[in-house]
Amino acid sequence: MISTITILFASTFLGKNIQLFEKEISEEDRERSYKVLSFNVDGFSSRKRVQTDGNTQNIFEFLRDENADIICIQEYTFDRWDENFDENTIRKFLDKTPYYYAEMQRGHFGVATFSKYPIIRKELVYINKTNNICMCSDVLMGTDTIRVYNVHLISTGFRKAETGLLENVVRIEYDRSDVRTIKSIIRKFKISSYDRAEQVEILISHIAKSPYPVIICGDFNDTPMSYSYHKVRGNRKDAFIEAGSGRSTTFNIGRIASLRIDYILYSDVFKAYSYDSPRVDLSDHFPVMCRLVKK
Repeated sequence: MISTITILFASTFLGKNIQLFEKEISEEDRERSYKVLSFNVDGFSSRKRVQTDGNTQNIFEFLRDENADIICIQEYTFDRWDENFDENTIRKFLDKTPYYYAEMQRGHFGVATFSKYPIIRKELVYINKTNNICMCSDVLMGTDTIRVYNVHLISTGFRKAETGLLENVVRIEYDRSDVRTIKSIIRKFKISSYDRAEQVEILISHIAKSPYPVIICGDFNDTPMSYSYHKVRGNRKDAFIEAGSGRSTTFNIGRIASLRIDYILYSDVFKAYSYDSPRVDLSDHFPVMCRLVKK
């Protein structure tokens, strides 16, 4: 009885983080589907990295090989690490998706949407001093117009010492000297939760006015049990819940890689298939992707 009651209480949590069966797409639906990919690229700080199989992978080769119809990138930059690495360089790498819209904080850090289909309207939804931005693109897909939101909600902003402490907690290795750091972590959770709530209110107000079906991609910096997730999802669908399998974790931070904070949400006019979050070591996040078919 205790086990049964525990499972019932945990069912909501489990359903949002673990799925048993992937929804595969038929050949007929594949031909009329759109592949959507969302990826927090950590400023392209690791453009090439050796993977667990020993092979070196390039983040741009990965994006090209996935051949998505819409790519939403968070923590997009082109001049932070290498003066020879500019906007034109990125657009050449991603020439399969020639339509492009980017919004940058202080001219060098932000979000970007790449599309195989024409972007007929662009709009900034919000921007703040912490490099967190949300924008939308009206994309003309055949005779249909779809509004694509590219979202980056404010993060908790942990320092290295705080992240290290979280690792120690996982291993149950900490002492009284860590109390100050624990207080700092709690304070940052509280502040960032308030800030995300403000951003979410702006976002959902904007979505409510959309004349088109919406696809919402991005890094929410919050879990499926959070206020942010529930408010933005509303009556929309979650690609992982509808078409994923296994345990989805999208925040790549070693031993505590147990957080799903990157999402693809969408209006009920679509059906999702073939959700995936490849375990590529190219950022501190894993990409998320799926195929969407209009009903």
